[in-house]
Amino acid sequence: MSNENGQGRSVRGEEGGCRIMAHLRPQAMDYAVDVLVSALLHHQIADVMADDNATVVFVYTGVGERAVVPKDVVCVRIDPSILVIPEHAFFLRCKLETIELHNNLREICNDAFSRCTALREVHLSDGVERIGYQAFYRCNFTKFRSPPLVTTFPYSMLGKCPRLFSLEMPEIIIRVEVNAFLHCYSLRNVALASNTVVAQSAFDGCVDLLLIFGTVEAIVSALKIRFAELPVHSKMYYKSYYDQMTAEEILNTIIIGENGELDPSGLQQDRLGMTPLHILACSTIQCLELYQLIVDKYPANLIVEDAWGATPLLYALWGDAPSEIIQFLVNSYQSHYPDHEFDWNDMLLTLGRRDAPRTGIQNLLDVQQTLTPGYNINWDQILGELALHKVCDEPQASSVTFCFLTRSSIATRINAIGVKHFQDAMADDWTGAEYKFNRHVWRTETLAKLEYYESEYRNLKEMTSLLELVLWKARISSVDRDMAMGGCNKKMKMDPSEFRLQCRVSCGADHVIENVLPYLLPPNYDSSYDDEDGNDVHHRWLRRVLSVPAWTVHTFLSRWRQL
Repeated sequence: MSNENGQGRSVRGEEGGCRIMAHLRPQAMDYAVDVLVSALLHHQIADVMADDNATVVFVYTGVGERAVVPKDVVCVRIDPSILVIPEHAFFLRCKLETIELHNNLREICNDAFSRCTALREVHLSDGVERIGYQAFYRCNFTKFRSPPLVTTFPYSMLGKCPRLFSLEMPEIIIRVEVNAFLHCYSLRNVALASNTVVAQSAFDGCVDLLLIFGTVEAIVSALKIRFAELPVHSKMYYKSYYDQMTAEEILNTIIIGENGELDPSGLQQDRLGMTPLHILACSTIQCLELYQLIVDKYPANLIVEDAWGATPLLYALWGDAPSEIIQFLVNSYQSHYPDHEFDWNDMLLTLGRRDAPRTGIQNLLDVQQTLTPGYNINWDQILGELALHKVCDEPQASSVTFCFLTRSSIATRINAIGVKHFQDAMADDWTGAEYKFNRHVWRTETLAKLEYYESEYRNLKEMTSLLELVLWKARISSVDRDMAMGGCNKKMKMDPSEFRLQCRVSCGADHVIENVLPYLLPPNYDSSYDDEDGNDVHHRWLRRVLSVPAWTVHTFLSRWRQL
């Protein structure tokens, strides 16, 4: 459906399952319902039905220099009729997360996706010939591949993309203009052709590169000769421009001599300290067969650290590599270097400071548990450093990432609290954190809140245990009284321990506690621990429970069973 300007249309969940149902004949309705229910049980109805929370895909069919795109758009599909994305087409669409392009696209104009701060990846087809200035300014890519026909990186094209750590450029790049990569704090994996003309300020604010080389001039010089006499490294970096060269074809190029000797350059490090496996882990094209090839021929690449002290594993996690590749790397470390010591603290700190995707951080934590389950992460050090205020020219974790890491540091303790109400109360903090807040204070309050709920959970376990004992005692007394009134001698025929066990089973404690439990929950952490008179609320309740006579509990139990 077109909007009132005729410049876009939205589709929800591939037209929705309800539209499918509307065309069914009445006699086929029962069968269709059975099919849909079965799909639901197997979690396969995402492509059949759309609920109210389904992502709306905005199909961009804009005409003219500027198309009208909803401010809150999340997912965009470019219509095949669009050959040029005009200036400011998606400017300041801060909620835009994914964009689906097509192979007919030829040009992306100035500021087309500028300030799309939620846009984490974009895949440009090889047919794109020109990209305008500030086209992807302030986007949140971790990787970017320039199309092979693009010859110029204009002013601030990728400026202030703080998460970008890997940039692939073809060898035909002629010019890199002023501030092209301004404040790309995390940029590491990048290379320049020897004849590329680079503006003096192209790499201004690239903190990680400046940390190694000191000046922009030194960066440019090193990147132009990065792969000198390193053919294996060069093939790994430019492989996406080689018409999908297979692992077998690459293998044939790294074997030298008549006896099948391997090219020894595959064991060397380039100007960034990277091996072929480092470069492969940084690549926008992830291929398991290439990983298998490099690890098989150059297994030592697994444990080599680059100029920043990072192993290939870190970059694979940072770039959110497919799970089969992560698993392959884990298996390779276990088989080739089972005793290798990883600096997990530094790896977590790196991903935290560079505000890496949360999936990558979680994968790192999972891999750490697999490779070194006994390793104790120094959360105080990591979170303490991430809480420090940084100057504007330094990378730092966003508030969302900081909250995620804080939760990860206490996840085991939260899960040990066996009351969902308490766990939900702790979870409230992760979604409500403001963009700017005092991280030290927030973390201190979070830990205090956790200790409070841990203490209350212990008290609650004590309360429910006492209540169970009271109900058990009441049941024993009730049976004794019934036997005395009826003159029954059944108890005498039963072992005392068996008799007590039966009374415990039949006392109804499970049902009573389940219904009484909501009234035992303490106030929220933000509430006062004491009542108006300064008395501890929970201990006072506990004293009331202990003072209740058994016959009162028995009466309550009897009446509850009659409901």
